[in-house]
Amino acid sequence: MRVERMKQKSSKMIVFVILVILALICLFPFFWMIITSFKTQQEINLMPPTIIPNDWQIIENYFAAWTKPESTFGRYFINTIIIAGFGTIVQLAICIPIAFAISHFRFKGRNILFLLILSTMMIPYDVTLIPNFITIRSFPLAGGNDIFGNGGQGFYDSYSGMVLPFLADAFSIFLIRQAFLTISRDYWDAAQIDGMGHFGYLCRVLVPLAWPSVVTAALLGFIGKWNGVLWPLLITSSEHLRPLQVGLLNFVSEEGHYYHLLMAAATFTVLPIIILYFITQRWFNDGIGSGLKG
Repeated sequence: MRVERMKQKSSKMIVFVILVILALICLFPFFWMIITSFKTQQEINLMPPTIIPNDWQIIENYFAAWTKPESTFGRYFINTIIIAGFGTIVQLAICIPIAFAISHFRFKGRNILFLLILSTMMIPYDVTLIPNFITIRSFPLAGGNDIFGNGGQGFYDSYSGMVLPFLADAFSIFLIRQAFLTISRDYWDAAQIDGMGHFGYLCRVLVPLAWPSVVTAALLGFIGKWNGVLWPLLITSSEHLRPLQVGLLNFVSEEGHYYHLLMAAATFTVLPIIILYFITQRWFNDGIGSGLKG
């Protein structure tokens, strides 16, 4: 008996050590990025490199990173908040009713419709770039276009053009639908007795009960829009509209030889997502578990 316990403790210790090593390997790039953002340009070029900065340049480096590029990094940051925040809100406003309809209404072709929605997850992102670009550029009655989509530029070079193709997200619909399916139909029967309609039942009963999955869908949607670079680069030409990741590319080309400022700019792009994840971590873990089990 004692031998078996010793074996179990040894195996757990080995697993723990392996996990700690893997965690350190994953965290070291973030640690090095943040530490480098506190150094001076001269200290970065020292060999061997210093781990702890000799001269901490926290305020100076981050202020310079925020204002140094020609178009200012702060403008990119504001654009990204607008794109990710507005896009996530509209995405939830579209995906939640779709998930509700597919999970609670019985109609002909419901399963086929759901399979078609899921099948869009199999399409590579790169394949959709050109069709989406043509659709956004030729959108009828937008940006000077006529009813046939000619004569103007549609939603090209606008905030709307950057978020429109990603509002009906298949994974968000799937995740929220699965969470809705785990909720007993007795709630709907009770809501009908109280005279509650479908919209009231959705907003006042289903969404609160499926809140972890809703938060998870919102978090994943926000992160996807926050990290967008290829589509915003393709659909915009004005620097004052472009988001943070495109700004980081411009930072590399304009100020890339200042590695301490580049690391400060990279920290600006990563830190909000890390903070947001820690705030929503409890709901995120519950949402992934309940959504996939549903």
